[in-house]
Amino acid sequence: MSDENKNNTLLKKIQNFIFANYRQLIISLVFLFILLIGFQTYNYFKIQDIKNSSISFFDIIQGDQNDLNSLENLIDDNNIFSILSKLKLIQQNNENKNFSYSNELYKELLASSNLDDLYKSSIAANASYTMINASYEDQTSNYLNDISVYINNISDKLDGYFSIKKELEYLLIVTEIDLNKSEYNNSLKALDKYNEIFNSSLVSASIKERVKKIHEFQLYK
Repeated sequence: MSDENKNNTLLKKIQNFIFANYRQLIISLVFLFILLIGFQTYNYFKIQDIKNSSISFFDIIQGDQNDLNSLENLIDDNNIFSILSKLKLIQQNNENKNFSYSNELYKELLASSNLDDLYKSSIAANASYTMINASYEDQTSNYLNDISVYINNISDKLDGYFSIKKELEYLLIVTEIDLNKSEYNNSLKALDKYNEIFNSSLVSASIKERVKKIHEFQLYK
């Protein structure tokens, strides 16, 4: 069979296939077209939403720094500016010692699935230190369970956060002892954590020194 006959045969097969399945092909092409238009429309509105959030965010923070309540309109936008708005509101509420609201915002941030381990660990560490301080400021144990969750959100895979995580685990134990007015000397949990930190080659010297000072203060206060 010549090449010309082969080409004619192939062309005939293609024509027959299209003729036999033209309805299904048209439906498929229409569906793909609708899908493409829908995707483009979604991207357009997503970009517009981010642009609008960006404009609103910078307008608000460049205005009165004592009145950032308008940022609450952005915290549900599910984009980078909702995260930045929550962080800015956390900063303001921490300064105003409104720790209960900050605590709720911390929880919302850490529940976000679009944060990678580094950002999540950074926010979790900040939340832990802040709420440990808040526990002493407000003399309440209401935050202790949340602090434990925050500490667990600090990634074990990040070397830079290993020492911080160990220090926070120790501080949480000490905080619970102080708030319950218990005896530090009688807490095996606290002493075991102190020994774990001091005997670890992975914990930084600065963290060990801070933990040692707290340990000695608790022993002799």
